[in-house]
Amino acid sequence: MSAEQIAFQITYASVDSGGGDDPTSAAERILRDERVLAAVRGFDGDETVLLIPVTDSGDVVALDADGRLRFDLTAQHLLELFDAEGLTLHLGFVDDALEAVDAELDEQFSEAFEQLDDSAASPEDLAGFGMPDGDAELDEDLFAVDPVQVAEFSRRGPWGARLTAQILQTSVDYLEVGTWSLYGYRTDRPHMAVSGGSADGPIIEVNLPAHGDAWVEITSPRGRTAMIWPNSEQHTRPVLEIDAMTVPESAEVYRRMLTEADGTGEELAGLDMGDAIDIAAAQRACLPEVLGGVVGETARIEAFIAAFGVPATLISAGLDDRASGRRFTPRGWGRTAGDFLLGGLVETTSLTRRGRPLDRFARFLRKRPLLGASISTAELATGIAFSRSRSRIGRGVGILLIIDAVADLVIWTVRMLRR
Repeated sequence: MSAEQIAFQITYASVDSGGGDDPTSAAERILRDERVLAAVRGFDGDETVLLIPVTDSGDVVALDADGRLRFDLTAQHLLELFDAEGLTLHLGFVDDALEAVDAELDEQFSEAFEQLDDSAASPEDLAGFGMPDGDAELDEDLFAVDPVQVAEFSRRGPWGARLTAQILQTSVDYLEVGTWSLYGYRTDRPHMAVSGGSADGPIIEVNLPAHGDAWVEITSPRGRTAMIWPNSEQHTRPVLEIDAMTVPESAEVYRRMLTEADGTGEELAGLDMGDAIDIAAAQRACLPEVLGGVVGETARIEAFIAAFGVPATLISAGLDDRASGRRFTPRGWGRTAGDFLLGGLVETTSLTRRGRPLDRFARFLRKRPLLGASISTAELATGIAFSRSRSRIGRGVGILLIIDAVADLVIWTVRMLRR
C-alpha cells in the first residue's frame, strides 16, 4: 500500500450527549465496534475529546476483519452512527462547510459588519455589539488575569534577572547550579525571555498557570523557538488494544499516530540543537502514560526539562517556587543602569564562559576591591601622563584612560562601601 493511500491527519474531535451526561463509554463502544484507530483524551466539561484519523478524502482509518487498514468507513457514516446513539460528534469543518458558514454569516450580519468596519462610526453606535455605552463602566474583573509562575532555565548570569525584574515590575529570584541558572518570578504580563546572545541558550521557560496545563517555551542558541505542552496527551488512551493487533504494520501505524499526535517530535527537531537535548527523553515525557510516558504531571515537566541537561536541584527549586539565591526587585531604570555598571563583567558573562582568563581575572578583582582601585589609580596616572604628550593621538588616548579610570574608581568605591 503506497504512502498516499494511508496518508491521514489526526482530527481532534469532540462528542457530547446533549443532556450533559458523560458520553465517553458510548463513544468508545461505537469506535471499538467499527475498529477505528481512535483514542480518547478525556472528558472535558460536558463533552469527550477524541483523536480520530481521517484521510484527505474524508475516510476514517479503521481495521478490517483481518486486522489490516481499511478506508471504507466515511466520516459521514461515523457521524450517523453517533447520531443513532443520541450523541453528536464534532469532526470539524471541511472547506465547503466553512464557505457555507461564511455565506450565512454575511447574509445575516452584513449590515452589522459594515458598521463595525466603518471608521467614522461613533462609540455610541457600537453599544449593541459588545461595546458598552458611554455611561457604562467596564468591569475590571472581567479582564483580570491570574499571575503565572514562571521558571526560566538558561546559561545567563544575574544581569537578565535584574533586567526582567525591571521590565515586568516584579521580583525575580536568581539561583545558580553549575553552568545553569534559574530565574523565578510571577507575572500577569505578556513577556519574552531576554538574552544576550547564543552563549546564554538554550532558554527553557516553564509557565505554570493557576488553572490549566503548564507549557514550556524553548529558545535554542540559534534563536529557533518551540512551544510544548508536556501534559496535553498525558491521559490519552487508545480505543483498541495495540498489543492485541495481529498485523505489525497496523499496530505500528496506530502507535505512531498516538505518539506523534501532539507534534512534539517535529517541534524539538526544529530547534536543531543536536546533542544538547535528549530528544528521546523529552518525547517520553510528553507521551501518553499508557504508552510508556512519564507518570504524573509534575514528573513529566521535570523529565522534559532534564532532557536539556538542567540539574535536578535547579528544576526542583524552579517548579516548587523556592529559589533561595539572590532576589532582584524593580528599582527604576536609572538605578538599574547603575547596578549594571556595578555588576560589571562578572554578572554579564554567560555561565559557560566563566572559565576564560579575562572572566577569571574579573572575579579575582571583584573579591579584592582595594586591588581593583589600585589598578584604576595606576590607569589614571598613566592617562594623565599621556594627556601631556605632544602627540594628538597620545593626548586622545590619555583622555580616554582618565575617563575610564575615574569611572572605575567610582565603581570600586561604591563596591567597597557596600561590602
